[in-house]
Amino acid sequence: MASALRSPNMLLAALPFADFELLRPHLQTIDMPHGSVLVRCGEIPKKAHFPHSGVIASCVTLSDGSVIETRITGREGALGAALGAGERPSFTSAVVRLAGMSSTIDYRSLYAGIDRSAALRALLAKHEAFQQAMADQSVACNAVHDAEARLARRLMRLHKLSDDGKLAVTQEVLAEMLGLKRNAVSLEAHAMQEANIIRYSRGLLEIVDVKALHRLSCECFDTVTAYRDIVESD
Repeated sequence: MASALRSPNMLLAALPFADFELLRPHLQTIDMPHGSVLVRCGEIPKKAHFPHSGVIASCVTLSDGSVIETRITGREGALGAALGAGERPSFTSAVVRLAGMSSTIDYRSLYAGIDRSAALRALLAKHEAFQQAMADQSVACNAVHDAEARLARRLMRLHKLSDDGKLAVTQEVLAEMLGLKRNAVSLEAHAMQEANIIRYSRGLLEIVDVKALHRLSCECFDTVTAYRDIVESD
């Protein structure tokens, strides 16, 4: 049986059959509505999440109410699956940016699986390395690159996490994801639509020309993608 048939989550799908079977009886599928908070800052998480679809953002909230996104998690990975995540308060809040579905598992069952599966330990370690690389690259990106390049990069990332390039996302959400003013995102999105790179209507954004969008994106998208290829080939 192909592992991809066992879970829509790519990390779980990459597990050998016997290793996946250690987790399968303990996995539950949940809906993730847009805007729902899966974990709040300061809370001790109760479960790890393995998204099937949609996007979860890990966010830091500053004293003035500003919300800064530090990383996103989609169907290629997991939220809160690092060792010790269920034993200490979360530093960030986890908010669903794009609605979807997810498998969840309690930490006792997850850690029992980790103890028994070298393959699961290796996959989670690689995923954490990739997530850290994305967070580090985002710091550099936000400090140096302009709004157009950052928006293009984020849309390229979301495209990789979607099935058909159609994203149920508003300009307001994109602005929150990028830490930009809404009017800045609106101007850049309008220019991309005029160039027939994206099509945008009533909260549904469709990526029409991926190659053109890639050209607009900053170097950070390719840098992180290349790092992921290196990590996964180890």
